[in-house]
Formats: sequence, C-alpha cells, structure tokens
Amino acid sequence: MYNCRLIYRSTCTDKFMANEELRELIEKSAENNRKLGITGLLVLSGHQFLQVLEGPAGAVNDLYSRIVRDERHHHLRLISYEPTEENYFEDWGMSLVDLYDLPKAVRDILIRKYSSKEDAVEFPERLHEIYAFLLDAKIICQGRPWET
Repeated sequence: MYNCRLIYRSTCTDKFMANEELRELIEKSAENNRKLGITGLLVLSGHQFLQVLEGPAGAVNDLYSRIVRDERHHHLRLISYEPTEENYFEDWGMSLVDLYDLPKAVRDILIRKYSSKEDAVEFPERLHEIYAFLLDAKIICQGRPWET
C-alpha cells in the first residue's frame, strides 16, 4: 500500500466552533491517527476548515469517509489527493491551528499575504497557494513563542 496526501476544505457548524469541542476532537484524533500512521494539520479560519492528511492510503481513505459523514461540518470540497513519498507534516501528528488564536500581528501577516473576508484569513484557491498556506501555518505555529 502506498502513502498519500489528501487536502480538503469545509464549513463548520456554529456548534462546532466551540474551541473546547475542537480541542477535544484534535486530542482524540491525534491519538487515533498516530496508531494508524496518519499525520496532518487542521486550520480553522472563521467558519472554514482546511485540512491536510498524510499517511497510508487505506487509513487516509477510511478517515476521509468518516469526515464526509460528520455532521459538524458541511460543504466539503476535496482539493487534492495524490500519492506521496514525502510527508510535509510528519512531525505534526494531528494539530489544530486556529487563526484567531494567533497574535494580531501574526494574523495580519497572513491576511496581507492571502487576503481576508470578515476578519478571517481566506484560504487560497490554487493548489500551489494552498500548499504554501499550509506550510506557512505550520512554520508560524511551530514555536508558538507567544504562548507561555
């Protein structure tokens, strides 16, 4: 079986916007995904999710099938699905980057680079820009020097 990288975006329901529920989901997902060899990153901006999943194709496919059926979000759009030999997020288990948690100065950098709508960073549309955005989110949040 080969490894793959899957990227999708969706709109989350108001109920799912509660940070506590999201953080609990990420903790549980990180544990489950680690067992399955899946890594990735989930970015939240406003009501929009952008997620990348990497790992064994069968495990990623099964996980995405569950995500599609999850009623906490809708308007899912598969952006990219491809085999990969290199994982960009292998050191990230499964992490949440909530762009509202970023310091304003850091969020403003992303807004200037990618634009915004209603004070939320807008996710890019082109695949190469989506990769750049995900890697920017990863790099910006790796150290999280603003957290104590």
